[in-house]
Formats: sequence, C-alpha cells, structure tokens
Amino acid sequence: MTTPTPHQHSAAAGAAADAGPRPTPAPPALSARAWAGVGVVLVLAAGLGVFAALMREGRAGPGTVSAAWALHAGGTWLAAAAWAGGGVLLAAFTARRRVDDVIGAAVWTHLPLLAPLALAAAAYLSDAVNHRLLRTDDFFWLWGSAIGLWVAAQVTWLPLAMDRGRLDVRGGLRALWRGLAGVRFTRLTFGLILAQFVLLRLGLALFWRPFGFFERGSDVGAYEQRARLALQGQHPFIDYWVEYPPLFPWTASGLKLLSLHLGGGEAAFQVLFSLLTLVFEAGVLWLIHAIAVRVWDQPRGLVTAAAYAALFYPLYIANRHFESIAVFFLLLSVWLVMQERRHTAALAAALGILTKLFPVAALPGLLAGQSWGARLRLAGLAAAAVLGALAPLAVAGREFFAASFQNMLLRPGWETVWALADGYFSFGWVHRYRQAPHTALEFNYTPDLPVYVWWAAAGAVALLYAALALRRTPPTPAALVWTSGLALCAFALYLRGWSAQFMVWMLPFVLLAYPGGRGFLLASGLSALALLENPGYFVLWSDRPWVLWVIVIARTLAILGLGAVFARRLWLEGRRAAAPAAAAARD
Repeated sequence: MTTPTPHQHSAAAGAAADAGPRPTPAPPALSARAWAGVGVVLVLAAGLGVFAALMREGRAGPGTVSAAWALHAGGTWLAAAAWAGGGVLLAAFTARRRVDDVIGAAVWTHLPLLAPLALAAAAYLSDAVNHRLLRTDDFFWLWGSAIGLWVAAQVTWLPLAMDRGRLDVRGGLRALWRGLAGVRFTRLTFGLILAQFVLLRLGLALFWRPFGFFERGSDVGAYEQRARLALQGQHPFIDYWVEYPPLFPWTASGLKLLSLHLGGGEAAFQVLFSLLTLVFEAGVLWLIHAIAVRVWDQPRGLVTAAAYAALFYPLYIANRHFESIAVFFLLLSVWLVMQERRHTAALAAALGILTKLFPVAALPGLLAGQSWGARLRLAGLAAAAVLGALAPLAVAGREFFAASFQNMLLRPGWETVWALADGYFSFGWVHRYRQAPHTALEFNYTPDLPVYVWWAAAGAVALLYAALALRRTPPTPAALVWTSGLALCAFALYLRGWSAQFMVWMLPFVLLAYPGGRGFLLASGLSALALLENPGYFVLWSDRPWVLWVIVIARTLAILGLGAVFARRLWLEGRRAAAPAAAAARD
C-alpha cells in the first residue's frame, strides 16, 4: 500500500478548498405529508361532489352519467377544491407561513366531509340506504350537521390562519375548566362570578315564567310564530321577509325544529331560546372581564365583571330579545383586535352585522393604525363574509330578500326624536303578514321629515367613522374601547327607530369606561330609563305624549354625553401616545 506524500496531501486539500462546501439540496415545494393532505382534501371534496349529484340527480353509473349529474358533481368538487387551495395560499401569504404548515392545519377542518362521502358510498352499495337518503329525512341530521360543521370550520379557520392562529377547541375547553375549577368561595375570582352568573340564569331559563304588573313586550312569541313556518318547509329571506338580518331568523328556525324533541310548544322554544342567549350572555361577561383587564388591571376587571353580573336589565332582556348575540360579536371583535387578530376580528364583526347592524361600530377600531393594504384586506374580508352569507339567500329568494332589506331601510321611525318630530308616539310597527313581498312596504304612517335629513345624518356618521378608521396611530386597548364606544353612540343617535332593549348595547361600554361603583350606578340609571320607556310608558302613560318626549330627550342626552366622554378620552389617549415621540424629537 503506497503512503501519500506530503505534497499529495497538500494537493488534495487545495482541491477540496477550491471545490468549497457542498451545496445543500433545495427542499421540495411540498413535503410528502403535505401532498398526503392535499390528496385527502381532494378525495373529501370529490365525495362531497358525488353526494351533491346523488341528492340532485340520483345514482349514476359509468355509462349513465348525465350532463346535469356531471355538472353537479364536478362543479361542487371544483368549488370545494378551489376554496381549499385558495384559502391555503391566502393564509400562507398573509401570515408569512410555509404552505406545508398551513396545509397541515387546514386538512383537519375538512374531516366533517367524511359523513357525505360515507353516505354516498353506502347509497351506491345499498338500495335501502339510497332509498332512505333520497326519499326520507332519516339521514338529514347526519349529513346536514356535517356540512354545517364543515362550513363553520372553513369560515373560522381562514381568518385564524391569516392571524397565525389555529382552531384549538380542546385548549379552550381546558382553559375554561381550569378557570371554573379554580373557583374559591373565600375570595372574589372571575370563575366564581361566571359560575354564579351561569347558574342563576340557567335556573331562570328552566323554571322562571314572567309575571308582574308590567309584563309585556317580549318578542319571543313573535320569533316562535315565524320560526313555526320551518315546520312547513318555509325559511326566512326565501319564503317570507323579516325586519332584521338573517343570522337570528335562521337560528330561530333551527331552534323550532329542535324544540320538536321537547314537545314542540312555545314553552320549549322559550327554554331553548333562553339557553341560547345564556351562552352568548356568558360570553359577553367573559369579554367584559377580559377587555377591562387589558384596559385597566385585574382588580378593576373583576369589579367590572361583577357589576355586569349584578345588573338587572341584561338579565331581563336576555329572555325576551336576542340583543346579547350581536353584543357578543361586537365585544369579541374589539377583544380580538386587542390580541392583534384582526382578520378573525373582521369575521366577528361580520357575524355581528349579520345579526344586527350596530356591530358595524367595531370597524373603525379594526382599521385604525393599519396600512392602506391592510385596511383594504380587512374591509374586504368582512364584506366577503357578509356577502357570502347573503348571496345564497338573494339567489334562492330574490323577492323576499329584497323585501326584507326594503323594510329595514324604509321603515319609518319610532321612539326617537325623529319619530316624535313626525308626531308618532308609539312603538315600532311591522306588518304581521310576511309571506307576501308587498307587505314589507306597508307602514302605519308616512314620515314628513325630508329625505335629505337622513342623508345628512348618515353622511355625518360616515365621516366620523372614516376619521376614526384613518387614525395613523395603532390604538391602545383603551383607545380601541373609546373608539368603538364613540362609533356605537354615533350609530345609536343616527337610528330613526329605537326600542328600549337597545340600551343593552351601551351597558358594557359604560362599565368599561367607569369600572366600579360609578359605572354600576350609571348603567343602572340607563337601565331604569329603558324600563320607564318600555313597559313604563306603554302601560301607564301611553295617552300622554309629553312623557315619551321627556324619556326620549333624556335618553338622547345620555347617549350624547356618553359619546362626549369617549371622544374626550380618545383625544387624551392620542395626546398621551404622541408625547414620547414629541419628546424624542426635541432631544
């Protein structure tokens, strides 16, 4: 064996040095795991396409596929696959994440489509299953809930992924359990407040029936009467018109169908309605505490939560109206912006707008302090969520869809200075017969105020919203609350119609502005004013219009004063944020 000479050693070393380090091979565009995820999603989307074609056109073999069958199957598959792929790319681009990581998080959201895939396969293997699937409603609960869960997962996952978040149901439930398990009856904790709040309202939902000198004005009976049409296969915005956005009317129809398992009567519907609002009311309480802790501190957060739990008026309204659902989405949007999850906040605001219009007050804080590109993306996401929910209704029930929005836009005012100036001194009136589109435009009086008054008021509110949204400084938690509160006050003053239960919109912001005894007393005063209006005025003084003048003027001045408080605090917060920059410039 020949031993290399020193010269040969140096030559080899020089050659290695000239060659340099070996290049690292480029990673593949997608890992094997990501490709497997893509394959799973495509198979599940194909299963959904076959299921859609099966339900519309029946079974078809290789030689009997009609053009309509192929169109339903291929169109559904293509739409689901395009949504999945587009959502992954959008989330990866916005959150600056690897496509592999986003696919791994997204694939789990498509697993509910296993149910329609399995039903389609079973229908081809069994004539009995095929007959029950196409001719009966035996499997509706299975495939309907699975597709509904898939849609909800898609709508929730995309903004979360754009915010670099993820669906963590187990983590959320674990955190809730830790909070409740940490209840100590020897000291005040939020877990104790939440447990007391839920148990008290659960007892009321199950066992309490309204009574008293002033019992009137609950809308639950009207909700139940309209939801009863679902038993005949009729649905809001498609087969009849309603006077508010579609999210709650469709929820009410679902509650009515669910109540059939509890006897199907009005009492069963009332219990389910109260349990639904309890969930959202508990969410409102949690959000008030979480926001107050961010704006102030932990002790004042606890005091604010305790003050809300002790208020009578939200409890009174929760079993009578659905305001708490929209209040929840408004506060959720505010809190998510504080967490810098603005895309998810845009979705929350959109869900609020689809329930009632006033959560539009969350948009100025959502857009403030952002670049123009971010503003366009956030506003576009919120608009896409709203339009995505409305578009199918507009296609399926064009006349009733148009009638619903015409009623919302053109209905004359009630219980506001606008209505009193027109000489109208009663509550908001809506035609009882909803199954004809023309009744949506039949009103009990014609307003005399010129149209330009409404346009001027709407323009003023739009200018205020634009000024708040175009603020360059990113809002602090406190500034975000003051921005949303001011926007909400402006919206409330603009409304041509006001019902007493709308006061619950304001109460969380009053408590957040004044944590402690002062906030509780102010919120109680506003609650008393609302109770004087309804049922007080309509039961005791409906023949004395001057009483309604006094109540409406007092309420208008109270909202004006609250808006002035928010405006002043927002101005002071801006000065406080600008002070360090000014000091640095002087140095």
